[in-house]
Amino acid sequence: MFKQAIILSAIILLTSLAFAEVNIIYPVEANLQSGNTIQAGSVSPNQVFELIFSDNSGHDFEWDSLNVNETSLPVGWKIVSQNNTDTSLVVSIEVPKNAKPNFYVIEFSLSNSNNPSVKDSVNVSVVVKQNLLDVSFVRPSLDGIIVVGDSVVYKGVVSNSSIASQKIVFSSDVPSNWFDSVDFDAKPNSLEEVELILTPKSYGKHFFSFQVLDKDGTIIKSYSSELNVRPTLKGKFSSALSGFPFFTFSLAPFQLFDSFISLILPN
Repeated sequence: MFKQAIILSAIILLTSLAFAEVNIIYPVEANLQSGNTIQAGSVSPNQVFELIFSDNSGHDFEWDSLNVNETSLPVGWKIVSQNNTDTSLVVSIEVPKNAKPNFYVIEFSLSNSNNPSVKDSVNVSVVVKQNLLDVSFVRPSLDGIIVVGDSVVYKGVVSNSSIASQKIVFSSDVPSNWFDSVDFDAKPNSLEEVELILTPKSYGKHFFSFQVLDKDGTIIKSYSSELNVRPTLKGKFSSALSGFPFFTFSLAPFQLFDSFISLILPN
């Protein structure tokens, strides 16, 4: 009778361990049983995305090992890093540039070093899509008069539908002392605004554009605009110091004379 009780207890224990929990907490939150599949979200080629699992097994032990089934990893995909924190197991995966738009399923197994016979496997589905990042621009209200040296604030609205962050750069074709390029890290699944501060240094009507570049320097978005800038007395003469791209070469003597006059004028 005592022996039967021990066997029954062992069976109950093994049965309970067989149904240990797997909790994914990023980029989605879900409680999974062994063999379940979860849709994590979308990612673009040439991006690195992160998956985070809780170390909580739902029993009296913690998961301390996360392994990727290599046969389930799509060709060209790479495990960039794996890390265990106090409460989670983290893996970062790189999607190659040539990854085709499709659904991809990767199998993960979680285990505990003190219970080597206990192992749960789950599947994570990832969709590869193009053009998950979009940028739009908001032109400022220009009802007032813009004079030389005034700052004008445009806004870039960045929408990132990927589960991976993306580094982008806002640049412009205005003279370098009019605008400082802005490096921006678009967070996963986010909608954020970026201030683009432009300070015209010469008067007149100026046509220009902003460009959004990816980490490889490829232009992924462009926006054209114009400014009608009024001169101040000092600004009228000093424009030649910082606005050569908008002048013709034949006016060079006058530009130099105006520059000299601007240096002796008060603000």
